[in-house]
Amino acid sequence: MQHPSRRGFLAVAALAAASPLARAATGKPVRLVVPYPAGGVVDVAARIVADEIGTRTGQAFVVENKAGANGNLGAQAVKAAAADGQTVLVGSLFVVLNPLIDRHASFATRDFEPLAEIGAPPNLIVVPASSPLRTLAELLALARRQPGRLNTPNPGTGSSNHLGLELLIQASGIEVAQVPYKGQPPFVVDLVNGELHFAFMTAALALPQIRSGALRPLAVASHHRLDALPELPTLAEAGYADAVVLPWNGWFVPAGTPRAAGEHLAAEVETALRSAEVQRRFGVIGAELPKAPRRFPAFVAAEAERWKLLVAERRIKLDEG
Repeated sequence: MQHPSRRGFLAVAALAAASPLARAATGKPVRLVVPYPAGGVVDVAARIVADEIGTRTGQAFVVENKAGANGNLGAQAVKAAAADGQTVLVGSLFVVLNPLIDRHASFATRDFEPLAEIGAPPNLIVVPASSPLRTLAELLALARRQPGRLNTPNPGTGSSNHLGLELLIQASGIEVAQVPYKGQPPFVVDLVNGELHFAFMTAALALPQIRSGALRPLAVASHHRLDALPELPTLAEAGYADAVVLPWNGWFVPAGTPRAAGEHLAAEVETALRSAEVQRRFGVIGAELPKAPRRFPAFVAAEAERWKLLVAERRIKLDEG
């Protein structure tokens, strides 16, 4: 009569033992691989969530920024890691896009198991404070009058910034020059100095520059206005709803990671997102919290199908020149 309860106890014990968070006392940190430069939106959001989990559980996290190759370096590092729940990829659109646009991509989306979405700030369309442009309509009108003369940064083929730009180009009929950068932080100085005419830039990086007076926002690439800038119109309001690309971030583990370890870590991420401190810090950077973080696997599958169609239609490929 006692066997069922004993089996239940052993199952719970096995779940706890499988979780890397349950081994916090051993001092072994969870390796959090961010395939973008430190200070970027993915890096900031990941650290906010990791800080909250660490504060609550005592689990240490080591953030490793492996920027380069459009996310491939970080993804390859996690793909090659042991599938034991101790290594996490902080992934975004590149996880589903790189296998579609880069014939040299060293991974497939199926090489990773999605755990939980952590959300991301939307992109803003901004210009230097020195620019005479005051509205999105003025920017587009100038771009039509001077095709190919305006330049804008491309922080990575397949990034939400790049895809949003591509869709705006398609919807508005403009032609602009794209300047390649390795991530968003590297282009900020050039934009502020006026060497770039405009940019799709995450709210996390743009808001401090806007508040300091260095940049001027023209629109938010979202379906609704940003709480931090309630007067700023959306792309949808400007008539370009089809050009809205909402970025997302989430945590992945290598395929084959024990289910118990992945589910426990996903639950910790979900708990962290409910905390008042994480919500406050996300609000500071303009990040939008996901409505259902644990539905991330289904979301990633849907994104893979969505962008497969768009990539084929727009013929988007990684520039190998």
